[in-house]
Amino acid sequence: MKISHSNSHSPYIILFLAFLALALLVRLIAILVSPLDIGPDEAQYWRWAQEPAFGYYSKPPLIAWVIFSTTSLFGNSEWAIRISVPILHTVSAVALFGLGKSVYGERVGSMAAIGYLLMPGVIVSSAIISTDGVLLPFFCGGLYFLWKLRSEQRLWLNSLGLGLCIGLGMLAKYAMIYFVIGTVLVAIFDKPTRSALLRANGLLIIILSLLIIAPHVFWNATNQFQTVGHTVDNANLGGTLLNFENILRFLIDQMGVFGPISFLILIAGILFTFRTIGRESFSENHWLLCFVIPVLTIVFVQAVISRANANWAATAYPAASVLIAAWVVRANPSPLIWRLASIALVLAILFTPGIPSLVKIIVGILLGFGILALGLKFSYQLTGFLWTGFGLHLMVAIALTAISIGPISWSENLGLANSFKRVRGWEETASLVLDAAKSFNATAIMVDEREYWHGLDYYLREVKHPPLYSWRRFASAKSFAEYETLNDQNDDRVLIASKFPDMQSRVLADFEQSKSIGFITVGLGSDKKRVLNLFYASKFAPLERNEDWELGFNDSEAKE
Repeated sequence: MKISHSNSHSPYIILFLAFLALALLVRLIAILVSPLDIGPDEAQYWRWAQEPAFGYYSKPPLIAWVIFSTTSLFGNSEWAIRISVPILHTVSAVALFGLGKSVYGERVGSMAAIGYLLMPGVIVSSAIISTDGVLLPFFCGGLYFLWKLRSEQRLWLNSLGLGLCIGLGMLAKYAMIYFVIGTVLVAIFDKPTRSALLRANGLLIIILSLLIIAPHVFWNATNQFQTVGHTVDNANLGGTLLNFENILRFLIDQMGVFGPISFLILIAGILFTFRTIGRESFSENHWLLCFVIPVLTIVFVQAVISRANANWAATAYPAASVLIAAWVVRANPSPLIWRLASIALVLAILFTPGIPSLVKIIVGILLGFGILALGLKFSYQLTGFLWTGFGLHLMVAIALTAISIGPISWSENLGLANSFKRVRGWEETASLVLDAAKSFNATAIMVDEREYWHGLDYYLREVKHPPLYSWRRFASAKSFAEYETLNDQNDDRVLIASKFPDMQSRVLADFEQSKSIGFITVGLGSDKKRVLNLFYASKFAPLERNEDWELGFNDSEAKE
């Protein structure tokens, strides 16, 4: 049954527009006033933006182009690097509203867009610059334009939009390939989509997207396919296969990205849809599921056979946001789902890492009983169930925003210092390392970890400092930070700032002379610290990397 497209739900549009404007305003202000340092990955993207190109070591180029655009206008401060992200997510929400309205009506479109803006993964992503934040507007836009094509509306204009979204999406992140997979599936199973694509305008989509991608492909071909190779390496398929213990981790991660209640509705809806296979024709639900199930399946398999980061399934959730809104609008009341959700939510809280046990128990009990009480209030309607989830997400958004712009003691008191350690203390770390380098007139600085290289690189950007290098454990570079290597022109007095005690003997063995000169410590909140052991070294003569070298050190001792 298709939901009516009448204008009877116009208050939902007003709610969506008001929330859209408020969310954008709050997120822009939070970025402008946030005291959080740039994280290592953000610093890497900023470094790439200093030399715009058609490709980079580990990612396609669009994120660097976005940062180049904003920093060219506003300078290289932290907020200038991040300022585009809330705007990009706002564009994603508008596209999802358009998709939901076109498929199911205004009410569903508004709920889907609000749900997207309140998705925990989007809440976090709105405070940092990442490839997901740059990708999702094109993924959401692609869904909207493809549906419009299916509806035979403005074929050439929507084909132009779809081609741009596919091409630019691939320049944002290779995960745009999931959109291509979904498009192939709907073209196979859905006659209106197939008819819309197998026309002359379909050729425009292919040609335009390939023209946009072509310079990046050429860059990869002339640079040993660095970006593609890193993506393959990141899958870690050479590790231990069949890690069934990762199944629970995968489920909790996805509840954390999409939201526990939203994810439970999604899984319940998918299971119900599987039960009806063969009993109904290919519907709007099936069309959207083609952009959800392949992503979740592929990332789930990746998690089991190797590993999968929580955000790797992010592209499943634009279409899922529309689906769950549509499902709850037309679903019957269900006390069972409310009760199962309260149990699942408590378990998810208890298994969430990085939060003190007492806090998890208290929060879990309160949320569990709160869900049951709200079920009674909403007469077990699933629309109330979804809005309850949105309410939980809103509380998370308010809390994280307050913590990110407030004093460090707030995160300490909540036991969240560990969650913020990667975006704190870098400016102080860089200052202390520079002071140590100046104290003995260092000709170079070397670190043994890529994140430290990027943190120092960004926070030393405005001061004169010795050349900065990252030590190579392997024969060839395994990160962008390792591309430039120390040479005999600046190895007279090298300051080594080492994070890893078990690597120090290997690092120092690459020098003819070395001596320990102390350490620096930077507090990151609570008992979290950043400790770097400092060494003086000279005459860089790296040993050959082979099996004997790898096994020839006592990791428990640092050589002086």
